[in-house]
Amino acid sequence: MKDQAALEEFVNDVIQTEGLDVGIDAKVALLSYAMDELQRSRSVKKPPVRFEEYVQCERFADLGTLWFTAPKHFEDNGTGTAPIRLQAPLLLFLLIHHHQKRPVFDLIGRFIDKVTPRLKPLDFKKTKTGVTRCHTNTRFAANVLRKYGLLKYTQREAFKTWELSIAGCLAAAKIYQRCVNESESWTIPSHKKCGNFDLQEEIRAAWEGLADYDSFVKRLASICIPDANVFKTFKPTLEYAYKLLKEYWENINNPSITQKERRGISWEKIIQLEAQDADNEFYEDFSSCIQINALLDQLSSTHQG
Repeated sequence: MKDQAALEEFVNDVIQTEGLDVGIDAKVALLSYAMDELQRSRSVKKPPVRFEEYVQCERFADLGTLWFTAPKHFEDNGTGTAPIRLQAPLLLFLLIHHHQKRPVFDLIGRFIDKVTPRLKPLDFKKTKTGVTRCHTNTRFAANVLRKYGLLKYTQREAFKTWELSIAGCLAAAKIYQRCVNESESWTIPSHKKCGNFDLQEEIRAAWEGLADYDSFVKRLASICIPDANVFKTFKPTLEYAYKLLKEYWENINNPSITQKERRGISWEKIIQLEAQDADNEFYEDFSSCIQINALLDQLSSTHQG
């Protein structure tokens, strides 16, 4: 926020507490609660100043007064970050939180914390449901990923948490490789609408470089502990997975069918793959081999300084 220090000084001066935390964060929270309560008590259904106008105002605090100065002309700044642009970073986030099995609401909050520096002011506009637009758009992104089988949907997961499938892990590993080679972490890829595709381009391109079975295994092994036995123990399952997932990626890149058809075929491939591992033994073994701490360390060390 522009002139954040002056605004914090203003809040610190005008808000006083007794028997409560005296820190600036506490005072900001108390002011926010008071403003919410005031708005409810005044029965304001539609604020006379739109959030889109607020973010374009020049805001500053001076001599105990908080000023909001409108520009000569308000511009159309769009509607924030499209859900499709959040798909790739969400897969990466779920990869490095793979073992945690957190509730969906908690995952969304933590994900937004990661990408906040890359979001736009309009992403934080509250929707009619009371949550921010980026919260809703993260759910939209996850729903599309789930419909393509990139997130698991079994009786255990249902809608209580988000967990990567093998296809999701494969795509996330590719995204991770890209991120460790970038100068900044948690970037949100741009998106150029192409046909009727509803999966982000980087996800659709995740099969690139997997010309044979060995390269497929190498991709999965890149996010696992060294010399993981799972790739020897479950070789028949992995060979079958390679065949199905090759067809899966051909399908999600097929421009001649509808979104509904593409999703349906993708889901069929995932069901066939999971039927091969009916007792979930391969998936559980593979999941336990993912080296979360090492992935986090490399991602962090790559972007230090």
